[in-house]
Amino acid sequence: MLEALPTPFGLVRSGVAPDHPEVKSVMNDFDKVAADERFHFLGNVRVGDDISLAELQRYYHAVVLAYGAAGDRELGVPGESLRGVMSARTFVNWYNGHPAFRDLELDLTHAETAVVIGQGNVAVDCARILTKKVDELATTDIAAHAVEALRNSGIKKVFLVGRRGSAQAAFTMKEIRELTKLKGV
Repeated sequence: MLEALPTPFGLVRSGVAPDHPEVKSVMNDFDKVAADERFHFLGNVRVGDDISLAELQRYYHAVVLAYGAAGDRELGVPGESLRGVMSARTFVNWYNGHPAFRDLELDLTHAETAVVIGQGNVAVDCARILTKKVDELATTDIAAHAVEALRNSGIKKVFLVGRRGSAQAAFTMKEIRELTKLKGV
C-alpha cells in the first residue's frame, strides 16, 4: 500500500469527525490486514511524483488506484476564494490535523455566524464541530490547534443550508439527531 501521507488510514484518519470514534474504529481492521506478512505499507509516497504508474507496473501485476477525495468540487460561484470561505474538505482536514492543513490560520474570534452549505453527513459534521462544547471536543482526537481556535471562537449561530428539499437530503437520521441533541441547537 502506497500512501501520500506518512501515516496509514487515509480518510479514516483525516476525514472522519473526531467525535465519532465508532467510525474510526475501522482502523482496527486495518491493523489486522497490516499484520499479514504479505502486506507492506509505504508512506510519504505520491504516485505520479515519487513513482510513476509505469514503474509500479514493472513491480506489480495489478495496480489499484483507491484514493479518497483529494480535491474540492467547486461551485463555480463568485466569492469562492474570499477570506473566510472554505470547502468542507479543507475544514475537516484542518480540524483533523492533516499535515497539509495544519498551518491553515482559521481565526474565529471575530466571527459571530457561520453558514455550512450542504445536506450530507460531512456538512452536518462541520455544523456539529462548530456548535459542540469545546470541552467535549477536547476529549477526542481533534487537533490541538482546532481546539484552541474553537475555544476562542466568537461564533454564536450556525446555519445549515441546503439547496434542495428535505427529501433529497443526503445526511443520515443518526447525524441530524446527534446535531439536534446538542445544547442550544
